[in-house]
Amino acid sequence: NEGNEYFKEKDYGRAVAAYSEGLRRRCGDGELDAVLLTNRAAAHFHLGNYRSALNDAIQAKKLKPTHLKAIIRGALCHMELKNFVEAVAWCEEGLQIDSKEKKLVEMRAKADKLKGKELEGTFLGTQSDFCSRRKCQGRAVLGSDLLCERNIKLVLEPSDEEEEVSDGLAEISLDGFHSGSATGAKVHLDADGSLSWPVLFLYPEHEQTDFTVAFHENSRFIDHLMVMFAELPPWDLEKKYLPNNLELYFEDEEREEMYEVNPEHTLLQVLQHERYFVKAGTPTVLVFAKRSPFSKKYFSGKKVHRL
Repeated sequence: NEGNEYFKEKDYGRAVAAYSEGLRRRCGDGELDAVLLTNRAAAHFHLGNYRSALNDAIQAKKLKPTHLKAIIRGALCHMELKNFVEAVAWCEEGLQIDSKEKKLVEMRAKADKLKGKELEGTFLGTQSDFCSRRKCQGRAVLGSDLLCERNIKLVLEPSDEEEEVSDGLAEISLDGFHSGSATGAKVHLDADGSLSWPVLFLYPEHEQTDFTVAFHENSRFIDHLMVMFAELPPWDLEKKYLPNNLELYFEDEEREEMYEVNPEHTLLQVLQHERYFVKAGTPTVLVFAKRSPFSKKYFSGKKVHRL
C-alpha cells in the first residue's frame, strides 16, 4: 500500500524501495509476490530501468503465468529495449489469455512492423566535441539533431579500426553509441522521443562501480540513488552510503576540475552543463559519502566547483 501511494505521487524511487521491502518479508503468498513484482516493474519502467523492470516481470510471470499486467509490462520493456521478436512473443502469450486486450493488440502490430529492422539514422562526428554550444560540428545527418537540440556534447573514442577511417571520423548509430563498457549497453530513443542512457557510477573510495542500463534523460539522480541504495551495499561496512548522505560529481578532464552535481537535477540537466562531455556514449558520475576523510583527501589540490 505504501508503494502504491508513492507510485500515485510519481515518487518511483521510493515506490521501488517500498515494494522491495514487501518482497523481503517473504510472505509465502505467490499471488501477492507477483503483484509486488509487477508493481515494482512498473516503477522501474518509469525510472527508465527497463532491464530491471523486465527481470521483475519475468519473475512475476513465473509465479503467476496468467498475470496479464506482468505480461503487458514485460512486452513494453522489450519494446523499449528494441527486442521486437521477444515483444511479439510476450504479446501473443498475453493474447492467449485475453484476445481482446487493446494494449497487446496494438503493441504486437507495432512490434511486427519493427521486427527484424534496424533503426535507421547513423550520424558521424569528429573525436572532439560532437556539438558545439550553438552549432553542430561534423556531418549534419539524421540523429545528430537529437544531441544538438539538447546541447549535449559527445566525445568519441574510436577503435583501432575506426582510426583508419579518413579524416578520423568515427561512426555511431542512434540505437547504440560504441561504448567502452563491458556491458554493451547502448543509448536508445524511447517511443515518446526521449533518450535513455547507460550511466556509470564510480565509487573511488571503495573502487566499486554501478551501472544503470537505461537512465531516462528526465529522471532525477536522487530517484536512482533511492533505488540503488534501498539496501546498503556489502562493501559499505561503515554504513555511510545512504541516498541522502551522498555527493555526486563529474570531472572536466581537459581542465582537471571537478563539478558537484545536484541530486535533484535530471540526467539531461547534467548533460547540458557547459563543461560536461559524454565519453564513448556513457555518462559517468563519481559518488562520495558526505564529509568523508577520503573525499577531503581526494579533492585536495583539485579545483572543485561546488553547488
